[in-house]
Amino acid sequence: MTNYRVAARGVFLAAVAMLSASGNGQNLPAGKGREALNRVCTSCHDLNSVPGLHYSRPEWKTLVDSMKEMGAQATAAEFAEIVEYLTVNFGPQKGAPAAKATKTVNTAPPRPVPWEKSRLRIGQALYRENCVVCHDVDQEESKKLGPSFYHLFQRSKMPKSNGKPEHAYIAGRIKFGGTVMPAFANKLSDAEIDTLIGYLASK
Repeated sequence: MTNYRVAARGVFLAAVAMLSASGNGQNLPAGKGREALNRVCTSCHDLNSVPGLHYSRPEWKTLVDSMKEMGAQATAAEFAEIVEYLTVNFGPQKGAPAAKATKTVNTAPPRPVPWEKSRLRIGQALYRENCVVCHDVDQEESKKLGPSFYHLFQRSKMPKSNGKPEHAYIAGRIKFGGTVMPAFANKLSDAEIDTLIGYLASK
């Protein structure tokens, strides 16, 4: 129990440190919607990973909608402004050079998981490396810091929000984190996140 408390405290402090180091978003391009993005989103997230995520308008809207369902406070017009700002400044049309830079950042030696093992085994390894301190997957009731993911995709909504347990929603949470949960956009690739979600879906 002592080890868990130390580990959980470490995760919490790391999340707080990320938020403190994130600044106020003024390094993002000027434009209508930046102020709303900064005010609405930085209460729970840092904005450092945004420039490397070149999503389409529907993808940004899905992500912003998920933040709204998790309690982000803004008017409908402000949410629309945020989606427009993200699409204009960080949409696919802006992504060719940055996407290559992002891939370079994420390039690392292969993880110590034998390549011949199944996708689920790799997903399990990713879960154990990144999620096990805060989340259970083998039992519904959990005393860990975060909610259990047991039978996650068989539920009608996420454990602590009204969002549906869908792939895009969960991928957004993993990438951007939350109030306590750290963001993994700069640690895990899209392929690794997909594999991790596949493992969670199997539980």
